[in-house]
Amino acid sequence: MQAIQRSGEIVQELTLDAPVSTVTLLEDRAQVRRIGKTLLNPGLWRIKVEPVAPVLSDKSLRAEFCQDFGLARIDDVRVRRLVLVKEEELAQEIQALQAEMRQLLQSLNNITEDRQHQEHCFQRAKTILAQGLQELPADAIWGQFDLTSWQDQLFTLFQQLRDVWAAISSSERTQEQLNRPLDDLKAKASALSRPDIDCTARIEADLMIPQQGEYALAFDYVVPNALWRPCHQARLLLDSKPALSFRVDGCVWQRTGEDWNNVDLVFSTARASLGTEPPLLTDELLNVKEKSKRVVIQMRERDIQTAGLGAGVVPETVTLPGVDDGGEVRNLRPAGKATVPSDGRPYRVPIFSFESEAQIEYVLMPEISCQVTLKSEQTNTAPFPILAGPVDLVRSSGLVGRTSVLFIAPGEKFAIGWGPDAAVRVQRTQTQERKQEPLTKWNNVTIETKLFLSNIGAEPRTIKTTERVPVSELEQVKVEVLSKKTTEGVQPDENGFCTWNFTLEPYSQLQASLVYRISAAPDVQGI
Repeated sequence: MQAIQRSGEIVQELTLDAPVSTVTLLEDRAQVRRIGKTLLNPGLWRIKVEPVAPVLSDKSLRAEFCQDFGLARIDDVRVRRLVLVKEEELAQEIQALQAEMRQLLQSLNNITEDRQHQEHCFQRAKTILAQGLQELPADAIWGQFDLTSWQDQLFTLFQQLRDVWAAISSSERTQEQLNRPLDDLKAKASALSRPDIDCTARIEADLMIPQQGEYALAFDYVVPNALWRPCHQARLLLDSKPALSFRVDGCVWQRTGEDWNNVDLVFSTARASLGTEPPLLTDELLNVKEKSKRVVIQMRERDIQTAGLGAGVVPETVTLPGVDDGGEVRNLRPAGKATVPSDGRPYRVPIFSFESEAQIEYVLMPEISCQVTLKSEQTNTAPFPILAGPVDLVRSSGLVGRTSVLFIAPGEKFAIGWGPDAAVRVQRTQTQERKQEPLTKWNNVTIETKLFLSNIGAEPRTIKTTERVPVSELEQVKVEVLSKKTTEGVQPDENGFCTWNFTLEPYSQLQASLVYRISAAPDVQGI
């Protein structure tokens, strides 16, 4: 909508310096706020703010006064876009590129001619050598064989072949080195030969100022091509009292066409792209089916996984997000200002950090991996949650790997794996034995798992080892761990996990066994 100008009134124009002050980053977009101050006289004004992001959403553009200025009002605000075509400015640059391309082409042609001559010499030397080797038996038969003369000639030919082949290889490498910058120059010249199109945009606002004074204006709009994701860094200190330093960063990407210099960033977990309409309801038909007299069982994998390990001492002021509403929208603010250029590259901005005491242990799950892993358990002592995302693992030697965490609430414990321990070697074997009871006709499957652990390091290791046995959900199928044949007679928990705490002295070995039996009734199939 255009502002209506009364006849006879003069519209004064002004270009306002309104830099980006605050950027609220969402999952797939960003909300930008610009603020500018200026001294205005009474009358009609047309305020311009340039340059702004050409990709901004027109319907999201909004302008307002930062405070109440009485009868002053904003009649209209809009965005103007311009497309500039540049041709003459690129002529000198194209000529310089063409001159450099001619020099590279001349050097490449000279090297190509030298290589062709070298390849011709190489083929001639190979032909002479082949003919000489064919004449060598004939001369020996006729008694015209001179060993010293033939050795000198063959040595000269072989040396010539080696020298020519070395020259050919050097020419080939030189050609490859020249082809790469030549291709780059061709691509750049091809891009510059087309008209250069530069898209710019500016904001225009029509104001009515009743009295002279200093006015502060704020412009808000939404831009695409901007997003953020949480990234973390964990640093483990293995001193007399192990501790963990955890840092939460926001990784920002933006290619909006405007640079964000020294701005306040707000990282929001709101997802504006999600709709609010309820799903459509469809009919679901229920059919009656006769129950089969046979029982067919099937093994299935089930993950026992939680985001954290439970809460420690939770502050009274912390309210954890609910489960039914999908979580609480949070706005995280860094401590300082940040600069994010419009180049599409990732920039990490520190949001908050905390330190916590860590409990260190070595764990082994040989069914998944025959490697002993260093694990730390710590508590989120920050007043903010840790959002799900990747974690860079840092120790005294530097970066050692990367892992990930799920949502960790304030005051909740969580675990981090720090990679395998090279000093401990593990081997796992498993055997099965099938047998049927003569009287009851029950089918029994006895499974034996053997673990062989060896410590080749100079320090003792206490390893928490976990093995798994199946958990039956049917009365016709029973699972029993044979305590007499199992190391330390361990029994599984409700999830079927058997746990040992093995202590390995330096340069020592250890062997453990887990034996369990699966018994199934005669009418059960699939065991």
